[in-house]
Amino acid sequence: MKISYSFKLGQPPQPPARPAEKIVEYSYNEFLLNLPDHWRQVRAPENNTLCWASEAANAAITVSFDFYAVPDEKAMEVAQFCVQQRRQALEKAAPGQVPPLRESVKPYSGGGALELAYAAQIPGSTYMYLGYVSARKIFNFTLTSGADKLAAAELFNRIVGGWLRVKLP
Repeated sequence: MKISYSFKLGQPPQPPARPAEKIVEYSYNEFLLNLPDHWRQVRAPENNTLCWASEAANAAITVSFDFYAVPDEKAMEVAQFCVQQRRQALEKAAPGQVPPLRESVKPYSGGGALELAYAAQIPGSTYMYLGYVSARKIFNFTLTSGADKLAAAELFNRIVGGWLRVKLP
């Protein structure tokens, strides 16, 4: 499944043409993630979590998924709770310093899930989250970047738009 979500936070300056990057494929039962070889997989704190970091990109990626039977009538409540938890975690890390850039919960355009999005900045970091709540799982993708919001959004959009494939529902 190709993901077509992107954050629009303004127009970043047009970067110079990039040389071709060597891409490494990370294939799992629930998703496929292709990343340039400067991204390194790092130890994750939990069993259902995978993490990557890149000094070149000044960013980190966290992917997690939990398998739950989510009844249709509870899906919106679960989705809103997931976004709320993201917001509260950032507010705890930087009290009073978390202006949200974007937040939404809506039906996924491909059907079979709700699509969750949250983006915010705290001093020194831009945080971008994309999640899915389906009848059988909750999938979370997070990019934390030390770059400004426009550069972080460009990196997020490149990863999500071309290098990430999530298996839904």
